[in-house]
Amino acid sequence: MNRLNAASLLLLLLLGQVAADEVLIIDGRTVRVDATTQIRIDDQVLPPGSPLPTKFGMRVEALTGQNALRGGDPIAQTVVFSYAMRGPITSIAPLRVLGQEVGLNASTESEGLPGGSFDNLVVGNHLDVSGYIDTNSSLLATFVEYAPEPIARWLLSGPVTAVDAGAQTADLGPQRISLAGVAMDNCGASLTVGAFVDIRANAITGFGANSVLNSITSLTCVAPMPLGTPGALGGLHGLVDEVLSPNSFRFGPYVVTWDAATEFRFGVADDLEPGADLEIDGVFGADLAFVAQGIQFNVPTIRLEGPVAPANVVTGPEGSVTVMGNTVHRIAQLRDEDDVYADGLATPRQVEVRGYLDRGNIRFATRARTRGAPDLTSSRVGGPVQSITGPVVTVLGVSLDTTGATFEGAAGEPITAQDFFAAVTPGAMVEQTGTYDPQTHRLSGGVMALILAAAAPPARASVAVAVGTLGDLNALFADGFE
Repeated sequence: MNRLNAASLLLLLLLGQVAADEVLIIDGRTVRVDATTQIRIDDQVLPPGSPLPTKFGMRVEALTGQNALRGGDPIAQTVVFSYAMRGPITSIAPLRVLGQEVGLNASTESEGLPGGSFDNLVVGNHLDVSGYIDTNSSLLATFVEYAPEPIARWLLSGPVTAVDAGAQTADLGPQRISLAGVAMDNCGASLTVGAFVDIRANAITGFGANSVLNSITSLTCVAPMPLGTPGALGGLHGLVDEVLSPNSFRFGPYVVTWDAATEFRFGVADDLEPGADLEIDGVFGADLAFVAQGIQFNVPTIRLEGPVAPANVVTGPEGSVTVMGNTVHRIAQLRDEDDVYADGLATPRQVEVRGYLDRGNIRFATRARTRGAPDLTSSRVGGPVQSITGPVVTVLGVSLDTTGATFEGAAGEPITAQDFFAAVTPGAMVEQTGTYDPQTHRLSGGVMALILAAAAPPARASVAVAVGTLGDLNALFADGFE
């Protein structure tokens, strides 16, 4: 069902009609689908009664009625299952589709891969990719489907990074497109840098890494997320575009603000950086404002700072940096401020790496920078607690010895050791700065901070706009019996 054509529509009809409501679980939020709901896969409308796609991990947008409820769940007016890219692989290391780099982690769902592995893909294979597009023109993939036959109708979407009006070309990151003869929709007088575009194009034989996409059949400027009515509740999943102030950031078309009442999970405000993968609950305001009630990092954030030798850096698209025994891998959303991953180190340096711990326990970097000369006494480890044994808290495999340390609470206020250990359980977020001993793999002294206590998953309220990934799909009886 990744390429919707007459044959696939016929197959959908043959599979049978939906006799009752179905429920979608979108990032933990329940949305009902009934006979009145319009279902789309990208720009194609499914015939009424068609079964819903069961592509777990696929990006979904649901718009619901303000007061349309059944069994306590909102009934969707429209549901859009969407891809971000469809077309040929133009590079393997890194993985690129139509020139755009694709970030993969343990949360990425897949279907139909040769031998069941991304390792078996080759340049020229065709993929459908769903996920979240970063302002650096990369894609954090949530669902990838292998196309056994070449895709005839390509899709490319993302922010415009350059425009050459004289040459009639534009860039979406490394992918150049030809605007010659292209009628642009909803883009104003001309295409501008920063515009988010949805591009459809016919297949090009022999298309490669340096090819220009010159077969565009439609180019539309769109909002990267649906627009909510002021006052309505929304649940949005995406990547941080830009930090605007200590309590605001750009997120798709919205300026999101937060305050002391906003609940954070798996990270804190200091982790709100470009490329951060977030789920946000809140209220739509006027002029594309969004007030966050809850901000959840989709995976736990981590921070490491310590001495790094040149031999502990692997450069290139599949590069890594090993800090205090932790190998932190490059991903497409990385901001490599001092080109540590790109160029390596000429001499030992103090390196700070921020990122996340995925569901496969792999460390990925979203930011890297140097911090001067190596200094074991100014090391730092932050992340989710693995275990607690007496005064020692284990985080990212490092033993954080709190003997002689001072303690801080989430707001930076002094607390006692008793208060700290009363609040810390496995899963809590902590951070210690102190002296690292590479022989014992132990950090000691300094300051131990409780960043976030472990918390149960937040309750997901009914929302008017839900943007996220499909996590479950179950048929329900129309009368509410489950």
